[in-house]
Amino acid sequence: MTRLHIQLLGGFRLDCDRSPVHVVPGARRLLALLALRDTRVPRPVAAGLLWPDATERRAGACLRSSLWRLVKLSTPLVVATEDALALGADVEVDFRRACAFAESPDASPEAVAMLKADLLPGWWQPWVQVERDWWRQARLRALEALSDRFRSSGDHHHAHQAAHAAVQTDPLRESAHRALVELHLADGNPAQAVRQYQSYRSQLRAELGLEPSRHIHELVRTLLR
Repeated sequence: MTRLHIQLLGGFRLDCDRSPVHVVPGARRLLALLALRDTRVPRPVAAGLLWPDATERRAGACLRSSLWRLVKLSTPLVVATEDALALGADVEVDFRRACAFAESPDASPEAVAMLKADLLPGWWQPWVQVERDWWRQARLRALEALSDRFRSSGDHHHAHQAAHAAVQTDPLRESAHRALVELHLADGNPAQAVRQYQSYRSQLRAELGLEPSRHIHELVRTLLR
């Protein structure tokens, strides 16, 4: 059986038996939309989301054209009925696997790698932005949970990686900075803990005019004297 895989994290890509397949822009957007949805998408909804500036008739024609342009493979990419569209049941999607990690974080390096990746970077469409906003919050919570799990198991290397990925995703997220400060202290690196705290404090002051909370300040209070 032909193996089809759609990548949404870090950018769009369609692979057929591990080889990249060129997809024209309209069909690429259609595949991405269906890959982000767990249920069938009504044809008028898909057409309206993908071609919002076109008339209903024109958007429907663009949708039919995109379906026609999709590569014809033994394993169907899209299951199309008269009323709705869905991704083929055998098509693998990296984002769906990443969402499973986010819902139940698995303490593995693969989980960290997937959770740190951005969803369709550079895509401006509103329906992508909605999913990207949800993904940002979900991955932040999951990365912090992973960092805590790694730390509890004594794997400080991957605990640092997960916490650092959370900080990179949201540089003003105090809980992620706090996790890094705690890890530096647990590793016996007080100077690095202070630097982490001061870096966070400087960013917070510069961007929001706020001060760090008492919870993170207490971690390094005696070191700052």
